Amino acid sequence: MVAGVALYIGLFIAQGAFMISILYAAIIGSLILIGLASRLFASNEEQAKKYEMILIWCCLLTFAIYGLLFAGGVI
Repeated sequence: MVAGVALYIGLFIAQGAFMISILYAAIIGSLILIGLASRLFASNEEQAKKYEMILIWCCLLTFAIYGLLFAGGVI
């Protein structure tokens, strides 16, 4: 899971470097992913599973939105 977070943060930063107009959004997205990923190391297993599912859906939705924006010519 941490590798997936690192991949998406890399994508955010790469897109932010190529398009300065989305740099702030890339930074905010990276911070959100880091915050959710840090919750995976909670001592409460049930809470960790909840945040893991939130993180998985965030990654999937981010990929889908990126694909739609790329296909639409926005990115």
